Amino acid sequence: MQITLCQLELHDFLFYASREMGRLYETERYLHNYGLTYALGLTRAPYAGLSHVPHYWEDLHHLNEEKIYVTPASPLRYTFAFHTFKMANTSYYSFTPQISSNQVVFGRAKELSPESCFTFFVLSEREMRLPHWIRLGKWMAKARVDIVAQGSAQMKQGSYQATGVLNPLDLTGLPETCNIVAMAPASLITNVSATGSYYELSLDGEDTRVRLPAGMSYQPAGSGSKS
Repeated sequence: MQITLCQLELHDFLFYASREMGRLYETERYLHNYGLTYALGLTRAPYAGLSHVPHYWEDLHHLNEEKIYVTPASPLRYTFAFHTFKMANTSYYSFTPQISSNQVVFGRAKELSPESCFTFFVLSEREMRLPHWIRLGKWMAKARVDIVAQGSAQMKQGSYQATGVLNPLDLTGLPETCNIVAMAPASLITNVSATGSYYELSLDGEDTRVRLPAGMSYQPAGSGSKS
């Protein structure tokens, strides 16, 4: 299995609603792997969805057959910024005529700032070529992607501490210990300790070893692919 270590740097303000608390929309400091997969161009979705319902399984399951998987991204450095925006009331989206009260409602968005930097991994059976520039998030923020290291990982068995942040829905087994990061569309986990099969990659010129669970694949909630 090939493991590609990637670094992503923001060149714009990144916003996506990890949590909604009244009129405050908060962006988490971790980047979800579903959004990253779309942004890297590994799968496609319609530009406009009138149903407002994501179809993750339909969009992502072909990558399981191609043995390609993108992990969520962990922050190396990050800062936040708050922006105020004008919100439309619900009658704006309704085809039924409504009486306007001319009330202006404002919301607040907590966004990741430019120069925030993240790392993530791409697992594949072959060497991957990834775009150098991508756009992601609600406002299609510009970001630069650099491949830091790439190599063939060894399969091992036993107890291990996983590197980075993981999506628990995509694991074949349950972790022994972990911390939960509550966010949409599915919570992530960090500081994962587990026992079982895993991949290990030694980075060139460094003493750092990357350890990731074996068998990770896209299994979004509601896909019906797990028993």
